[in-house]
Amino acid sequence: MRRMIAWIPLLLLAGACAHVDYVGKTYAPTTKVEVFFSEEDVVEPYEIMGRVVATANDMVSSEKIQDQIMEKAQKKGADAVVITGLERYKSGESTNYSETTKQKKSGVTTTSGGSTTQSEHEKAVTALFLKYK
Repeated sequence: MRRMIAWIPLLLLAGACAHVDYVGKTYAPTTKVEVFFSEEDVVEPYEIMGRVVATANDMVSSEKIQDQIMEKAQKKGADAVVITGLERYKSGESTNYSETTKQKKSGVTTTSGGSTTQSEHEKAVTALFLKYK
């Protein structure tokens, strides 16, 4: 039982991370990555080296997702990141239903129960990775 309890914080941390998908070129890692919210704000000549989509459940802050995008950008050798979108969407729904059944000598009595429905939401942040020329 203690072993199971020890895993709970790790499971919570795993659920609190963003999943970052990157498609594009890779260069030597960088230490400084600039962040922009419009391509028009980038003054240096650049090439788009790749695109990224980061998704996470609603418990993860947008700031945490941005931090993970920036980490990925450093690892892939980007000089800048342009955040192109932030979307929150319904990813699923779960319903729990319960009812009470009592067995008496004369038969079975079912008392109606109740149900609860919970919506599951996720966030997605999209971005471009840039390499200065």
